[in-house]
Amino acid sequence: MDQNKNRHKNELVLYRRRMNFPQKQVAALLGHRDTSMLSRYENGRSFPPLLTALRLEIVYRVPVAFLYPDLYMAMREEIRNQETRFTVPCQTALF
Repeated sequence: MDQNKNRHKNELVLYRRRMNFPQKQVAALLGHRDTSMLSRYENGRSFPPLLTALRLEIVYRVPVAFLYPDLYMAMREEIRNQETRFTVPCQTALF
């Protein structure tokens, strides 16, 4: 069985390393007692809840979309495709 099947690709480790923060420090900033949950996020075994994702955005100083770029792009594409069913011909997408 593919072990990466249930993993959620992300850039959490990249941005943590860019900030030169150890896992223990980030976990403390998130309000966690230890690094186990942060490790689960970084390894893609779990998604952080919204408030934690926003905290990660603040800690790493990048938008959540940068932390989960593949997920963001997939969701964006899905929504843009759905929008075409509702868009009036004279409307244009802003981005």
